[in-house]
Amino acid sequence: TTEIGKAKIEWNEIPISEKLDTKNLNIKIHDKNNNEYVGGTAVNVGNPHIIFFVKDCWKVDIQKIGPTIEKHHYFPERINVTFAEVSADRENIKVNVWERGAGQTKACGTAACATVVAAYFKNLAKNNCNILFKEGILKINYDTSDDQVYMTGPVSEVKKINLNI
Repeated sequence: TTEIGKAKIEWNEIPISEKLDTKNLNIKIHDKNNNEYVGGTAVNVGNPHIIFFVKDCWKVDIQKIGPTIEKHHYFPERINVTFAEVSADRENIKVNVWERGAGQTKACGTAACATVVAAYFKNLAKNNCNILFKEGILKINYDTSDDQVYMTGPVSEVKKINLNI
């Protein structure tokens, strides 16, 4: 378990280029099948995130929509983009993530944290949730008494490099 820090939700803390309601940025975007996605909730947990709550996060064409939202004029520092699907029990959330500058990712800890905070603010989920990625699960606890976010999950070695100096 690690303490991620305090969740920030004010427009200038994200940052957003103008004063907007961070619980609903009212961004409208269409994918190649002309499906419309509207809204977006912005949260900063050390880096900026926008989360869209949808019925099926894996049907979203994130390869097309992700970079468009990432570079939207509202976000002067660009933004990470998540499409999230909240389960009926309000304790499990599937996510599809586009990381700014990196593209679609298999997992992103800060996206998991931001998603739980956004879902809680929108009264879609509890403050203690499992975030389900294609490649694993993270447990996120958003302590509403002090806005601290905690992440629990496995650690894995991505790459091992030996340098001879």
